[in-house]
Amino acid sequence: MKKIFIAFGILLVVLVAAAAVLPIIFKDDIRAAVDKALDENLYAEVYYEKDALDLSLFRSFPDLSLTINRFGIAGVGAFEGDTLVDVKAFEITLDIMSVISGEKLKIINVLLDEPNIKVKVLKDGQANYDIAKSSGDESEEPADEVAPGEEAADFGIQFQGWEIRNGNVLYDDKSIPMVARIYGLNHTGSGDFSADIFDMVTNTTVDQLSLGYDGVIYMSKKTFIADIIMAMDMANMKFTFMENNFAVNNFAFGMDGFISMPEDDIDMEINFSGKDIDMKSVLSLVPGDYETYLEGVDASGVVGFDGYVKGTYNDESMPQVMAHFSVADGNVAYADYPIPMDQININATFDYPSADLRETSFVVNKFGMAVDGNPFTASLVFKDFEDYFWDLKVDGSFDLEKITNIVPLEGMELKGIMTTAMQTTGRMSDLEAERYSKIATSGEMVLNDFQYIADDMPQGFGISTTKLTFNPKEISLVTFKGNAGKTDLNMNGKISNYLEYVLSDSATVYGKLNFASSGVYVDEWMSEDETVEEVAEDTTTMEAAMVPTNIDFEFTSNIDLIQYDNLDLKDFKGKVIVRNGALGLEKVGFDLLDGYFEMNGAYIATEELPAPLYDFDFKIEHLSIASAFESFNTVKKLAPFAEKMDGKFGAGFSLAGSMTNDMSPVYEDMEGQGTLSIADATLQDVKLLKAVSSVSKLDAKDGSLKIKDVDMEVEITEGRVYVEPFDVTLGGRKTTISGNSGVDGSLDFQMLTIVPSGQAGAAVNSTLSSLTGGKELVSPNIDLIMGVQGTYDDPEVKLISAKPSGSSSSGGGTKTAVKEAAKEKIAETKEEVKEVVEEKVDEAKQEAKEVIEEKKEEAVDKAKDELKNLFKKKK
Repeated sequence: MKKIFIAFGILLVVLVAAAAVLPIIFKDDIRAAVDKALDENLYAEVYYEKDALDLSLFRSFPDLSLTINRFGIAGVGAFEGDTLVDVKAFEITLDIMSVISGEKLKIINVLLDEPNIKVKVLKDGQANYDIAKSSGDESEEPADEVAPGEEAADFGIQFQGWEIRNGNVLYDDKSIPMVARIYGLNHTGSGDFSADIFDMVTNTTVDQLSLGYDGVIYMSKKTFIADIIMAMDMANMKFTFMENNFAVNNFAFGMDGFISMPEDDIDMEINFSGKDIDMKSVLSLVPGDYETYLEGVDASGVVGFDGYVKGTYNDESMPQVMAHFSVADGNVAYADYPIPMDQININATFDYPSADLRETSFVVNKFGMAVDGNPFTASLVFKDFEDYFWDLKVDGSFDLEKITNIVPLEGMELKGIMTTAMQTTGRMSDLEAERYSKIATSGEMVLNDFQYIADDMPQGFGISTTKLTFNPKEISLVTFKGNAGKTDLNMNGKISNYLEYVLSDSATVYGKLNFASSGVYVDEWMSEDETVEEVAEDTTTMEAAMVPTNIDFEFTSNIDLIQYDNLDLKDFKGKVIVRNGALGLEKVGFDLLDGYFEMNGAYIATEELPAPLYDFDFKIEHLSIASAFESFNTVKKLAPFAEKMDGKFGAGFSLAGSMTNDMSPVYEDMEGQGTLSIADATLQDVKLLKAVSSVSKLDAKDGSLKIKDVDMEVEITEGRVYVEPFDVTLGGRKTTISGNSGVDGSLDFQMLTIVPSGQAGAAVNSTLSSLTGGKELVSPNIDLIMGVQGTYDDPEVKLISAKPSGSSSSGGGTKTAVKEAAKEKIAETKEEVKEVVEEKVDEAKQEAKEVIEEKKEEAVDKAKDELKNLFKKKK
């Protein structure tokens, strides 16, 4: 017996020693086997800390435990750089005999500790989880599909159990498109997948679940629980729900039935129904951001929820889906607001009987409720998703203030009584064909004493009364009296094609409205910073205001006063038109700065254009030159001399070009032409006049330049303003001026004046001597031509020529000759500027190619052409 105990002790020591030594001996072999299996079966980059790989027989004796820290799977190909899985710790328990034998690897359990899983599906259906290599595939490229008769590769792996601790999952499927986010996922599962028939048992909890479809968030930050026992028949590929419970927040439901896929088809018959759900369960489904509104809510009512999914899914058929939801005698009340929402009754059904969308329907047989005794009822039949058919009825009234007392809206105040009674029945094909007689629509909506005040709108918006009536063709705005802050609003008119606009993504809504106001105070809505603090540089980009392309509205406006940026526009009358992505003005006239404006044209800004465009015609009468300089940045840029000029002017002018994102004009591509008319004006106290006087020696006692009864032809192109020759009075002498100036302040002008020879300075006499060979002048007068260059702040005046008056061989005399020379100089300068600008534009285009579409110039030119014809305005 003693020998037996000694032998047993030795055996035990040997086993313990083996358990400690074998993992070390086989560690490299196991790691190589794992690397080989992953490489042969997965088309992905697998990474882990190889030095942190730990093997142990003690942890799950007699099985082998393998732990890997910082384990992950990264995508390749289209998903290169994307991480499919990243795990803090990966632990796998292996059957040691399957490891030693090298046959099919048997996994007893897999643990993922704090995994981050990102599943992505592209629009074309490529998925980053499709990483399994096909059978016999030795290439580095994944097979798009399994060839006929070819089976998918056998992983050579068997699972029995798995666990996820505190995981996060992102599922982003752009082919649907759907986005799901899961935070705080804990999941366990077990099942002997080596058997043909077994039970799979899973338990899942989620701390936060969010679900969105096509840009709409349907579920936000909900808890989720799922306990499932499913009978797995692997031989026949049939999976039957046995015991299961699901819950989203407090909304619990269960399922029974099966899913079978013996071949390519998927057969299913699943029934689902709510479990002990009530109104509180339903309210628990509101998005997480609004859950605070449910604190202290008392809710009751009988809630029903059931349905089924049954049929076959394949390329030619879809299973039938039916869901029914109902509420009977519902009641919701807040403890702090004794205003009940009661008599809540809902009966709704969704039916999707086949893949034929013409058979799909959503029916709300009954929707009714009362708020503090005010009843509201509605019903809806919506079916045939190929050619929409609808039958909607709405009847009731709301006290908006009572509703906001029941469901408080943070940071805003809402009041008003809305009453509506309307019904509409019709089909989309009749609407598109304008067969309005087949669309029965009638009713009205009235809103009285409406008031909206919010933190971001402290001025408030109110409607004392408004009434709308409906028919199949249009909505009539019978009356609208309201206010936006101090601005009073009065409207009436009609809105047409509204049904098609609501039901179709591509339809346009049309409206013709009359708008009147005694005062529009724009400054009230402009934000002002009371204090200026040193802050970090704001790198955000302001977006230009986009004009909708599916709205066609005409506003016939009559506004007594518009206050904007210290400007008072009075008696504003004309049409403001929103059409084809453009905001147009048609015969819009107003008084401004003691002058009169009339404008025609448009501003256009759509997503298709790289920049906003404008094209306007101006008619201006009796406008103060100094006031124009003080009030308009464009005048400061294009006509800096206006700063030192008094008098008034008129104009007939056209102006077109593009804008930056902050709505400033791009002067380099501005195009304009027209006539400026000045009856009587004076330019004085500028450096230019002093420079001219120093060269010409004119006796300009008052140091001024006088303009009287001048019609000045002006053209703006490529950042410069060109003026045709015009006459002024300088130093008591008539002077002819022509040339151009740039937005950068640069000058290039010519000036012709006739002076008595006795007044000519040394520079003039020197020039005359060179012309006459030192002979005395016969003519008592001299024609001086001076060139003005430099900048507005630093002008440079040079004498170009000096001739005896009448010495020109031109039939029109010296003045005519100089005018012709000036025109040639203008043309020459334009060409020089054009070459420089074109060079700069080419450089800018090259830099912009990285961010602007290749067809930018084509789009801009096309848009400009459309602008010119948009409102059929006469140039």
